[in-house]
Formats: sequence, structure tokens, C-alpha cells
Amino acid sequence: MKSCQLCSKPATVHLTDVSNNAKRELHLCEDCAKGQGVTIKSYLNKDPAVAESAFLNQLAQSQAEEADDEQALACSRCGTTYGSFRSQGKFGCPHCYVVFRKPLLNLLEKIHGKVEHVGKVPSRTGEEIARQQKLRGLRSDLEKAVRGEDYEKAAELRDRIYGLEERQA
Repeated sequence: MKSCQLCSKPATVHLTDVSNNAKRELHLCEDCAKGQGVTIKSYLNKDPAVAESAFLNQLAQSQAEEADDEQALACSRCGTTYGSFRSQGKFGCPHCYVVFRKPLLNLLEKIHGKVEHVGKVPSRTGEEIARQQKLRGLRSDLEKAVRGEDYEKAAELRDRIYGLEERQA
């Protein structure tokens, strides 16, 4: 069991902050958490059902607030709101793509699973194009594995890339 980082009592509040690829953990007792301004509300309630319900309510509320913020987002040039884009399916001007970039990327990922067009390879174009596409996909996966600090998978992907590149030479 971890102890409070401020007073060395048993820690009951554990906070994790991940920002700028740096992870910081803070372990506090209930008194020190209140002293630091950490609002705990009913999470300290010993009944797990009540704590779970409070957590889910807060999560739903924060997602609803985020959705409201997206709906109110408006283009400064043409006045189109994100809500009107979602209902009509049309932007008002090219600048809308810049203004609505984040919610648009989220929407595309929900619809297609990815945010970039990969396309298909016609069967008559041969193995070379298919191999190049495979290399691009592996490099993309390698980059994601390194960003996610999954170095074993990254090493495996690197070896597969080297193998495909050697066949080309």
C-alpha cells in the first residue's frame, strides 16, 4: 500500500497525470487531498455502487459538455456552426476545415476507423505497389508503437520492414 507523499499516512487518493509524454503520479491521504483542493465528492463513499454511479454520471456530464462545445463551434469567416454542418453535411467555406479539424477527425475516425485514405491496389498493377503500401502501413504501425512505448512490437515491425526492403534490393 502506498503512503501519502505529504504526510506518510496511507494514501487513499491516487492521481495520475499524463501530459507531454510524461507521466506523474501523486498519492495522497484523504486529508491532504482536501488540503490540496482535490475534490473527491462521493468517490470516498465506501459503497462501490454509489461510487461507480457518481463516476459514470460525472463522465457522462463531461462528455455532454464537450459535445455542446463542439456544437457551438463556429467558423469566423462564414459563420457556419459545427451543429449546422452535422445536420446539413456541408461546410460554408474552406476555412471550416481548419476550424472544425478536431471534431471532424474524430467523426471520420468513428465512421471509417482511420483518418487517412489508404485506397485499394488494383490487381493488375502488380506486387511492387502492394509491397510499397505494406511498407507504408508497417512504418505507420512502427511509429505508433514507438509513440506508445511498445518497444517489443516496434522491434518486430522494424525487422519486418528490413525484410521487405531487402527483397526490393
